[in-house]
Amino acid sequence: MTGYAGPDPVPRGRLDLWMLRQPWTEPPADPLVTAELDERERARAAAFSLPHDRLLYLSAHIALRRVLAAYLDVRPGEIRFTREACPGCGEAHGRPAVAYPDTPLHFSLSHSNGLALFGVATEPVGVDVEKLPAAETVELCSSSLHPAEQEELERSASRERQLAFGRLWTRKEAYLKGLGTGLGRSLSADYLGSGPGPAGAEGPERPRGWTVDNVSCGSSHVVHVAAAAVRGDVAWPEAVRWLPADCLYAPDPAGLLAPLPLPGPPPVRAAAWA
Repeated sequence: MTGYAGPDPVPRGRLDLWMLRQPWTEPPADPLVTAELDERERARAAAFSLPHDRLLYLSAHIALRRVLAAYLDVRPGEIRFTREACPGCGEAHGRPAVAYPDTPLHFSLSHSNGLALFGVATEPVGVDVEKLPAAETVELCSSSLHPAEQEELERSASRERQLAFGRLWTRKEAYLKGLGTGLGRSLSADYLGSGPGPAGAEGPERPRGWTVDNVSCGSSHVVHVAAAAVRGDVAWPEAVRWLPADCLYAPDPAGLLAPLPLPGPPPVRAAAWA
């Protein structure tokens, strides 16, 4: 063991979901451990013009490495990433993957407006988290969805449509990330609406062989919407677990990945975020 304690080394037959409330300011006496990142990640972070956007990117990718390190029993800086083949064209821009010998581990990362969501499973997985969309976004993007999804949104009361659209959109993006196509696949190609869609039922079916559902972001006041998608017969988690803020700062994150269930995030470090 390297000292990076956490959940089981590989979550066989189940999906694990983790959330992190990202910092909005970086404590000057306790900087992020950017040395764990590779050259591509550091270059990507440096390309952000706003310090706040840079910090959010860095915190999400440092946390991702530390989560995966806990599963793989390696140090975060030892992890190397690759891309699987795209199922549409065969080029190497499909799902991100760990370049680690003989591991069945799959992962997905999404972050938006101060919240990061991580999915880990032994089957292909996709996650998505978004800020609750504005009414203008709903109006602009709805026409690109599956016809049955558009009909469902039209039946929603106007005051509920933003939430219904956000939940649908995150289900859609999580599934497309799990497929490995991302938004390169038409948004109208697959039905991810609220209908159950079993074989033989009236109306369209959801994609077979996948479990796709929304994920609670742990707040009674809806600011974010999120979803996860996983292929195959995989146990869905009873709860999402929060990563403690210290997982970003401690030089040795041993013990920091203990399961912390929703409904609320762990106590916030002073001045760590707004």
